[in-house]
Amino acid sequence: MSGDQIDPSGQGNPRGEPQGDKHPKDAQSSRDTEPQKEGTATLSRKAGPPSNNDSAWTNQSILEEPSGGGSLSVPDDAKPIDAHAEKDADETTVEPRLQVYFGPNAVQVAAFVRALKAAKLRRFDPDDIRIAEAAVAENDKEGSRLWQLVTHASSLRPVSTWGWPFIHDRINALVGAQVNLSQESPSRILSYVITAISDALLGESRQHAKRAENDLRLAIAWLLERRNADVTDVVAQIYHLFVGVEGDVEGRVRRAVSIGSKAELQASIAAIHLINDQIRAAKHERDVERRERFDLKGALDELRERTARDKEAIHRLEDEKADLERQLEEERTKAESDRRHHAHSSTQRQADVTTSLQRVKGLIVDAAEAVQIAMKRADEGSLRGLQAAERRIISAIDAITGIGK
Repeated sequence: MSGDQIDPSGQGNPRGEPQGDKHPKDAQSSRDTEPQKEGTATLSRKAGPPSNNDSAWTNQSILEEPSGGGSLSVPDDAKPIDAHAEKDADETTVEPRLQVYFGPNAVQVAAFVRALKAAKLRRFDPDDIRIAEAAVAENDKEGSRLWQLVTHASSLRPVSTWGWPFIHDRINALVGAQVNLSQESPSRILSYVITAISDALLGESRQHAKRAENDLRLAIAWLLERRNADVTDVVAQIYHLFVGVEGDVEGRVRRAVSIGSKAELQASIAAIHLINDQIRAAKHERDVERRERFDLKGALDELRERTARDKEAIHRLEDEKADLERQLEEERTKAESDRRHHAHSSTQRQADVTTSLQRVKGLIVDAAEAVQIAMKRADEGSLRGLQAAERRIISAIDAITGIGK
């Protein structure tokens, strides 16, 4: 939780008067001024004539919160605003029990925090918690004590251990048990809370408005601390409730910086510094995005050129492939034709050779028969010569017969 709190509108004093001067100027203003408990945020209307438009009050609503509400010690420029706070803290003895803090008698939150630190409690007793939670509904109907405890002591272990689950259940009761606070996004949960409290926050009942305002502040604190909600998103959603669509934002910030309380000045400086950081981060991201877009554009153009070249090469290769396929088909056709032609020629030659061999064989057979006849009539000397001739003729016939096969 932040140490110093100001109203979300950035203006704690719409009239531009120092916040330390709280005394009314006359009796009428004294009757119109209602005492506030220490650190309790209240929703009031700006000075001026009432608007004819009922919704215009939204744009005129501001959050008045004492500057001492956000720290354990009261700032130098803040004055106590209730009777109990005027007591000397050293003379006040407070038991470090929740049921005492939420009891029928108001307890100074700073004194209760000191008692907790002195007792060094790790957690509150279960019976103490049960009695205190029952007392909250009776003695803290507006939620002001709970808000002050969260503001001042949420960092203390016993308060944190008990407080955040209690606020979780309080939010669930506000938006409905059907909303899963662990699963829904922080932005959606805040929108549910705003819808639930809007009528009371903008209504005529001051007590209901204060209760709605504290419920909203508690929900925002829980979302920021336990769900890590985005601050800018929270501000964007509650802006219309505290500033309005046409609110004088710059004027309020200028008044807070120039004549506001110390808490208002600190919060305004922190908010402006946060905005400047976000602007610088946004500009850096924009520059990085521009560089990346330029680099990507160059890479895309180069890729397009490479793609065009690749397409041209693909078309050229496809044409070459088609030419090679045509040539291959022609070669196949030619080879098949040659094969058939050679096969036919070989068969024809073989037939011619066979015919010629048969013819020669017939002649040689005739010659062999003639030799045999001559052998019968020849003498012994001629007979040996004829027998040799017969053998040669028979060998020739056998050779020709083999070739014919």
